[in-house]
Amino acid sequence: MKFLEKLKARKLSKTLAAVVAGGVLFFGAGNLAEADSNADFAFRQAYLSVSQDNRDFVQNIDFFGTTFHADINTKGNILRDGTMQMSGLFNWAYTNPTNNLTTNQNIPFYITQGNEEITLYVQRNGKWSRFSLPGIPSGFANALKSNDINTLQENLKAVRHVELFRESNAQQIFNITLDGRYLAQLMDKYSSNQNNSGLSSAEIASQANFSRNLQAALQKTDVVCTWTVDKTKNRTVTAVFDFTELMRNYAKNILNESAAGTIVLTDEERMLMDTIGYYSEFHYAVSYSTEENSTANYAPSSAARKAALNNNIFQDLLSDMTSTVRRR
Repeated sequence: MKFLEKLKARKLSKTLAAVVAGGVLFFGAGNLAEADSNADFAFRQAYLSVSQDNRDFVQNIDFFGTTFHADINTKGNILRDGTMQMSGLFNWAYTNPTNNLTTNQNIPFYITQGNEEITLYVQRNGKWSRFSLPGIPSGFANALKSNDINTLQENLKAVRHVELFRESNAQQIFNITLDGRYLAQLMDKYSSNQNNSGLSSAEIASQANFSRNLQAALQKTDVVCTWTVDKTKNRTVTAVFDFTELMRNYAKNILNESAAGTIVLTDEERMLMDTIGYYSEFHYAVSYSTEENSTANYAPSSAARKAALNNNIFQDLLSDMTSTVRRR
């Protein structure tokens, strides 16, 4: 069985959904730490003071290569049990390397999570489609948004270095290096306890492949983050991550498995992983609302909820991405 045969058109959406859903959890209420003297103490003080936070957030993903640019913006909320609702707009720009003409697509979408399953609703050409993905384990969400002191102290082990970049009476800005090996251990711990009931054998296998390759990438990649915290209200203002090296090592690990004969890739799949592994960048940012109790509704529309299952909704975008290596 080919590696992406059952997921080929879902690989982009699966990866983006995982980052959109998972990245925000790092700074949703609990955050991570360890570092040098003064910066270390200031960071621990800020981290241990931040309370449970279910404010609305705005996220941006900037994903691009030599021929494409994906700008993804979402608004939503994630609760401490991992329940999630988001709505957003996915702007896709593709420049044809043969004539240098650029086309743009604006794609509305919703993301929800409940019972450890993520559902992505996408509107293209005036029609809604949906498909389901394995979600964030509730234990993972709880650990990263917990106020329990034992859990917080355990989370502090995930940071390799902290720099207090700037401080005023109102804010602190920290540059944080997260230990990839420790994050891989956390991912393995919570993924192994994930409830897979209701998933098909193919979905369970694809989740295992995704988790294995992401853990392998984390083993060799520390993640850099800039965290801004409101000192007066003890809460997150923004968090910015550079996931470029992590994403590249994820794709390179798949290519290495293919070279070793562990998995089989089609030519298209190999070109896709080549694009991601060598020609793409991935940046993620989240900022939080100043409102304490928002009544905003990010639930999918009734038309979206009635959408039929469609696993090929992004097939044309994947073809656009592979043009990077066709023209190399």
